[in-house]
Amino acid sequence: MLGSALDILTDLGAREAILYVDDDAPPGDPERDRGPANRMYDRAGFTQVDRLFSFTRQL
Repeated sequence: MLGSALDILTDLGAREAILYVDDDAPPGDPERDRGPANRMYDRAGFTQVDRLFSFTRQL
């Protein structure tokens, strides 16, 4: 599906695709392990350029 989406974007003239990933799983949490997904993004040619951080505060 990712490859098809990238092909469509290319056909439409896109020159760049940006991917945002929720990767805030605690270390060792097997249910939220992003390793396989991150490897897929690497194989698709994506390069990590930054990390986004979310913050919350209870009032």
